[in-house]
Amino acid sequence: MLKLFKTTLFIFMFVLCNKIAIAATGTGNTDVYKVIMRKVELCTGYTVVDFDDVNTAAACHNAVVIGSGDKEVDIASVSAGSAAATYGDPALLPLGETYTHMRVTIDRKFKIKSESALDTGGSDDTDNCVTIATADSQYQNDEATDKYTHKVAVAEGGTNAEMNLYLTNGRQSDESTANYTQCLNASCSQKNTSWNWNYAKDASELTSAIAMRTMRSSLSTDDVQFIYKLTSPYTVSLIAPTIDISFGTRNALGVQEVSNSQGSGTPSANDGMCSFYPEEPIVTITIK
Repeated sequence: MLKLFKTTLFIFMFVLCNKIAIAATGTGNTDVYKVIMRKVELCTGYTVVDFDDVNTAAACHNAVVIGSGDKEVDIASVSAGSAAATYGDPALLPLGETYTHMRVTIDRKFKIKSESALDTGGSDDTDNCVTIATADSQYQNDEATDKYTHKVAVAEGGTNAEMNLYLTNGRQSDESTANYTQCLNASCSQKNTSWNWNYAKDASELTSAIAMRTMRSSLSTDDVQFIYKLTSPYTVSLIAPTIDISFGTRNALGVQEVSNSQGSGTPSANDGMCSFYPEEPIVTITIK
């Protein structure tokens, strides 16, 4: 689904790209795709950096913060444009300055509800996967403790509901260390501690953003940063800008099959479980 909004105030955009290593995977549409906006900055330029450094001044030149503070927005909603438009103040921009890029900081937590059942493409045990309400019982310890270190497993055919999904600890796609624990059953009493979660290493692995900070186990932060190139440079004038933004949430929810017997083979009968993750909405933005 693609939505287009016009507004005379600043509006945010968001993109996420995660790559999963092994497992049968599929994607589907969402009824709900909520993100927490935390900060938005405009940049006069962007220097290609290692994606560990997307949050630094070297990446976003002469950054000006035009919006800050937590604001939850459902980008799958028809009202997303008007909700996001209240975030930020273009009057903070210096007159005559030209901006070419934008850096967006969001929380690593997402609230996503599947539109309909998803099929991992694996065994028959995971061809009817839906998001379910999040509970501490799904984690090895609890959600607060394990949210960045564990991915929960869900049996197919549950009651469709909003589910908390997180950007778990990971690595860049050209690296080789194991970095998160995959729960293999609904209570996480069965698990594998050596699964790999891959983030983009360069812009070629992203769809809308040109940079995304890598979420590693060494980071003690709830924040993740993305950098986007504006469709054309914007020079600040006395006239309030018009911002056009479009984003699509089709195939913005990913699902993979997990099981005790999977490894490098095929899950045994009645052994497969569903595990969800955020996929990348498509985003374009123009300020004029």
